[in-house]
Amino acid sequence: MREGITDRLYRTFTYQHVDRVPDVEFGYWPQTIRRWLGEGLPADFESERDVMFSERLDAFFGFDREGRGLRPNMEMDPPFEPEVIERKERSVVARDASGIVAERFGNEVDESSIPHFLAFPVRTPDDWEAMKARYRLDAPDRAVPAEQIDAARAAAAAGKAISLSCTGFYGQLRNWMGFEGLSLAFYDYPEMVLDMITHWAELAARQLEALPDDVPIDLVAWWEDMAGRNGPFVSPAMFREFCQVGYRRVMAAAKARGCVLATVDCDGNPHDIVGNWMEEGVNIMFPLEVAAGCDPAAWREEFGMALRLKGGVAKSAVAAGPAAVDAEFERIRPVFEQGGFIPHLDHLVPPDISYDNYRMYLDKKRKFIGR
Repeated sequence: MREGITDRLYRTFTYQHVDRVPDVEFGYWPQTIRRWLGEGLPADFESERDVMFSERLDAFFGFDREGRGLRPNMEMDPPFEPEVIERKERSVVARDASGIVAERFGNEVDESSIPHFLAFPVRTPDDWEAMKARYRLDAPDRAVPAEQIDAARAAAAAGKAISLSCTGFYGQLRNWMGFEGLSLAFYDYPEMVLDMITHWAELAARQLEALPDDVPIDLVAWWEDMAGRNGPFVSPAMFREFCQVGYRRVMAAAKARGCVLATVDCDGNPHDIVGNWMEEGVNIMFPLEVAAGCDPAAWREEFGMALRLKGGVAKSAVAAGPAAVDAEFERIRPVFEQGGFIPHLDHLVPPDISYDNYRMYLDKKRKFIGR
């Protein structure tokens, strides 16, 4: 654990003294922002109507900003050439720069949904070899950008926690193969799947290891949506055989730089693989979707204080009104008082939450956390 870090998030999750936990939230569905523009959100936020993670809105609501982030260069090089395949009355079928063919609404400002995915660029080992060439480990620009390194060095000297953000292994393979293709590949092409995971881990770990010695890593932030409300999309044994290999490689490189924390952003209910993540040092679970069955108190009782928690406030309570919000905070109070828990909504703010109800929720949350 690095001394002298002042960030509330780092100090909360390392069980050090802190005046209060951070006041942070996760983001907004675009439809929510559009609703709020008609309910009192100032009109100059019209430019944010399609932004899920709006720094301007976060600043407007007064949320805390913690730490300084680094992001390794994990981009495809070269990308695919975008191509419109078919135009329909209300939608467009096109291949994007990632190689995915999907049907999307032609006017997503007014009509938005998850795209209808039609084809993914990797189906067989031959496809993977072609894709792998677009992610060369020795590409000249395959490194954390210098401007990020300079900013992180200065932030670390000023007492800020330094984080590294990575797309997780299931998540990246699903980007390449799609849900169905990846599900079958675990059985049909296990050697290919393991090579994909190993290669993705090397892309991140080598850049981390190449950072200057005076740039620490205090936290690794993983994105890894690999669960639904009924549980994770792979078994604990399959996670151990495949995904955990990649986590071990990257987390070992981070731990060598002093890292003691790692958070994973996984929607749904990943309970059954929480223990697997914790074995590799991924010890902060987020966003703890209540409707999917995530229970912060039950998880803390099962996994102990080594498990940190972030999120866990049911969105439905905010939509329901003040009494439901009060009950929700009383529900989480016992585990909050144990420490190592930063409460906020358990995903993006949905459009059934009015602007007034959201402001009411923030007022109540700030009293709850002592702000």
